[in-house]
Amino acid sequence: KIKPIALRQEERFMNRKPFFAYRSFRKEFSAMQDFTAAGVNQFCVFPAHSTNSLGEPYSEYAPTWLAPNVYDFTPFDQQIEDVKKISPNPEILCMVDLNSPSWLARRLNVAHCGPADSFLSLTDALASPAWFEATRNYMEALIRHAEEKYGNLICCYILACGTTDEWMDYSNGRESLQKLNRYREWVNARGEKKPECIPSYVKRFHAPHNGLRDPQEDAEALRYWQFHSELVADSILRFAEAARALIPAEKQIGVFYGYVLELSNRRLVQAGHLAYEKILASDQVNFLISPGSYQDRELGGGGGFMTPNGSLHLAGKGCLHECDHRTHTANLELNAYTKLTWMPMLWKNEAEDIAGLRREFCRSLFHGTSLWWFDMWGKFFIGRETLREIARFKQLWERFADQNRQPDAEIAVIVDPASLRYVDDESDDNFTRKLIQPLLRCCNRLGTPYRVYTLSDLPRIAELNRFKLVILPALYEVTPEKRSLLESYLFRDGRTILWLHGAALSNGKQWSETAMRELTGFSFGVPGEPVPRNGWLSAYCPQFDTLTPETLREFARNAGVHLYCDMPIPVWAAEDLLMVHSGGPGGCEIRLPRHAAAITELFDGNIQLEKTDRIHCEFAGPQTLLFQLEYR
Repeated sequence: KIKPIALRQEERFMNRKPFFAYRSFRKEFSAMQDFTAAGVNQFCVFPAHSTNSLGEPYSEYAPTWLAPNVYDFTPFDQQIEDVKKISPNPEILCMVDLNSPSWLARRLNVAHCGPADSFLSLTDALASPAWFEATRNYMEALIRHAEEKYGNLICCYILACGTTDEWMDYSNGRESLQKLNRYREWVNARGEKKPECIPSYVKRFHAPHNGLRDPQEDAEALRYWQFHSELVADSILRFAEAARALIPAEKQIGVFYGYVLELSNRRLVQAGHLAYEKILASDQVNFLISPGSYQDRELGGGGGFMTPNGSLHLAGKGCLHECDHRTHTANLELNAYTKLTWMPMLWKNEAEDIAGLRREFCRSLFHGTSLWWFDMWGKFFIGRETLREIARFKQLWERFADQNRQPDAEIAVIVDPASLRYVDDESDDNFTRKLIQPLLRCCNRLGTPYRVYTLSDLPRIAELNRFKLVILPALYEVTPEKRSLLESYLFRDGRTILWLHGAALSNGKQWSETAMRELTGFSFGVPGEPVPRNGWLSAYCPQFDTLTPETLREFARNAGVHLYCDMPIPVWAAEDLLMVHSGGPGGCEIRLPRHAAAITELFDGNIQLEKTDRIHCEFAGPQTLLFQLEYR
């Protein structure tokens, strides 16, 4: 039985600041000592028994799951003890490896239980009762052991499964007997006619409208891809429910999931991340994790998240921002035979590293997220000045980090995962990389903040009237229910609505380009000047990749959005803080919406101003500045 947790231990993990932690795949004891010296006492441990996408073991410690119902948690104990030797008062973020050991995948396959390699074929494994039972038993045994021996140290459990442990499926949605059975059960629960089979490969990826599915011709494929994502989300919740039964209420559960803003070729629909709203609606999972966006990491870019941060706030969920950005010192040699030479090193020296790391730190700060520094293969954070920055970050974190913090934005980007099911993400020439990612790159360079929500959030956004420009990318499906949401919450108050690519091409039952023209005032694919509607302004950009920061800034300016800067650089602002990031030398002027009594730059302390609404910034090179704003 689990030993009871003393009250002082409960208080240790309740009402806390967001996490600020260190993580590595390797035994980077020297780096852990450096982070401890910088004031960091939160460390991630990962007792792993599976291999990564290159076939290499995830962990340098021995596996803990050895055979059916045979576990050896000595390597897990050693990980904890190694942390305790370095940190005098550690807090542990414990990842739980739910992926299949190779012996389990093979035994279940040979025993005619179906495919069970969860790393490459996640949904096949999730649909297998034998796999699920064996994996849940392992998870429960590990958590029982962890709580009994280290319950006073562990502050959260992170359930990891699927490709790269991020609950992604790489099976192309292929058929298996156990998946067919689960699909039939899911359809039956909806009160619909039981399908004879899973749609064939050709039918799954049929998209007659230039890469978009037809609601009539492809109805079965659309339904199947919805099931595909819901199978992943429902399985996450099943594991989380079993874990929650074994851990105290004050300890959190997290998962890598909900990458709706990032996934593209062969992953936008197929990876199974489009049912994140089920996770947000459940009380079983406390926070979602994602690496920083890979699409805007260069200096001068804005970084960002793979999940809609505004939706997480509305749902009362946390977000953990993973900073795995490759510094100029990062080790990319896993061993003598495995080198990640294809990974770009975007930052070329320590000054660039610091500018980039400051930017990612600020993104976490302004969006109220947790943050861990992922020293993936070692040597990511070894520079003397870099370590001084980490220590400075930790001090600022203690002063300003707040899980309720959000940017003070007048622009909202609103995504609709149901509409994204219409996209064929399989073909080599598909346009998935031209969807949301180019839009967010432009938004990052607007010189003013923005937030990202999900369409179903509209009734719950209490301050909806703050948004003067609302961007609706790829809203291909507008059912009568969605139309009602739009009319009730968005089409009013003189707001500008910017449609990207297509909108209302499907009402859930049939394809109609006429419906798009009726709703938006624009024909599909035909650009035009903004159209005044009944109490709002409709604007249209047919192609995502033709949108530029300059044109988007013009839309924002005409909508009445306050632009802090006229240059195409990232600016983030809140009531008491403001960040500016530049990719190179130059200068800019920041215009505050009102006079501040005092302004202090927090990283270097070189700028201190009083009674002004202007900040003039000079950049000697790539640089990130963080200002505290005091209003009296």
